[in-house]
Amino acid sequence: MNIWILTVGSSDIQLQTKTNWAKLFRDVRSKLDNRGFSPSDASPSDATEQRFRVPARVLGVVYSQKQAEQHFDDLVFPLIDNFLSKIKDRPIDKIILVLGNQSIFQPAERGSQDHAYWQDTCTLQPLLEKYLKKKLEKSSPDLQFQPLLLKPTSTAEGLDDWNAVLGLVQNEFLLLEFPDDAMIYVSHQAGTPAISSAVQFCSLAKFGDHVRFLVSNEYKPDLTGFVESSSYLLGIKREQAKKLLENHNYAGVERLVGEYLSGDAKVLLSAAIQWNYAKFDDFSHELKKLSNQDLVQVVKERSQHWWWAAYEAAYLAITRLDKQQDEDVAKDTVDALFHSFRAIEGVFAEWGIQYFREHIKIKKDRPYLQTTILDNEQYFIRAKYKMKDGNQDPDNDIAKLKDNLEDLKCRQQDTVFYGFTLYSLFREVRQDWRAKCKSISRFWDSNNGISEKRNKIFHQLRGLTEEELFEIWEVDSFEAWKDRMRKFSNFVSDQTFEYLDKEGSDGQVASLMVKVHQELEKAIAAL
Repeated sequence: MNIWILTVGSSDIQLQTKTNWAKLFRDVRSKLDNRGFSPSDASPSDATEQRFRVPARVLGVVYSQKQAEQHFDDLVFPLIDNFLSKIKDRPIDKIILVLGNQSIFQPAERGSQDHAYWQDTCTLQPLLEKYLKKKLEKSSPDLQFQPLLLKPTSTAEGLDDWNAVLGLVQNEFLLLEFPDDAMIYVSHQAGTPAISSAVQFCSLAKFGDHVRFLVSNEYKPDLTGFVESSSYLLGIKREQAKKLLENHNYAGVERLVGEYLSGDAKVLLSAAIQWNYAKFDDFSHELKKLSNQDLVQVVKERSQHWWWAAYEAAYLAITRLDKQQDEDVAKDTVDALFHSFRAIEGVFAEWGIQYFREHIKIKKDRPYLQTTILDNEQYFIRAKYKMKDGNQDPDNDIAKLKDNLEDLKCRQQDTVFYGFTLYSLFREVRQDWRAKCKSISRFWDSNNGISEKRNKIFHQLRGLTEEELFEIWEVDSFEAWKDRMRKFSNFVSDQTFEYLDKEGSDGQVASLMVKVHQELEKAIAAL
């Protein structure tokens, strides 16, 4: 089945003579607000034959009357003739005529002959059907017609209003149902720019690869031809993919344009999807498949460091909250909180595993601190005790940890290496924290510190606002939150990254995903 969707503009039917105009117009003037309309010259500058133009609604009324039938040859269809030169030998089952009808405008509003009301094409339907049926009678003897009338409901939103027209066309297209194997030819150039754009978009959205666009130029017939829907589809998908990329929706990008990507671009996108799931080992594994060996070396070097995944988690947290300031995209505050804590707790944990590796045992992917660390008295030099009821009681955190470990040693048990145990040992090893990053104490402080506030939120089944997220982190803005994560990560890992989410002045990035995202932007733009 072959369907032709044909938009009709106010100049798609013209006069090649105005000899009969005055008489024919006089007979229907009362139907046209008793206004006077005269044909104006519409001839191209290099034309050998003259043409005349009349507002479409007026032309349709004048030449649809019975006494005008004998003068049908006064009419010419320049753009449609161009289309017919390419499609006349194809059997067309149905033609959908996209016509405008702005009858919502009252007589008092349509005083000017240039008013949009007079440009309406709805009255051209019988003329178009007669002409097209005659031209296609050999190839399409059973040709049917279906009008698709665009009727605005508000004078403020006429057929020049892009948003309103898109809604009108979408509603009408919902009613179009054709067999799955139908070929849809679309000529969308005529009508207002808003109609043309809406028909193009809706055709692709509803019929996809079944669409072939039949395009032309009124004055250059040799430019008439077919354009495969894939060319338009790719352009639309590319722009949609750019928007999804801005919001770090890599799975969405893959669904839209994955089939068009190949080589390194495909690898980058696959890696980005793994990164978005916080599968950082899979992320780096994918990146090592790149043909770009410079980037592969960067990945190999970076992934050898114990701290690298913490920076990936920190950037992931940022992307959950930074939706390019797009008000229409929900900010994932709970996810942002989760990944931000995962980043800082993770960098502490990886530091501990690295520093105390001789005393760490991994069981089911969890690190356990063995009591053999008690043999290294250097970690417990600052343990303080006080007498209480004749016994020595721990008087500081490292003393409490020592007592706990000694008790575990007696019971031949290890302890999960996180929280109090980890932070107590960190303070003993990194005694420079007060001078270099004093604010980090707020992270581990058990007196309503950042981690404690986080724990309270994590045990509540409710939403989280951006302001509450910042309050937990004890900052007052998005930038301050990013900076706090950066400073904490840098201090624990002993790095000097300037930013978490972009290149520093030295070209270095804290997260490999920053570079991957940049490369993906280039790949999508080049489609």
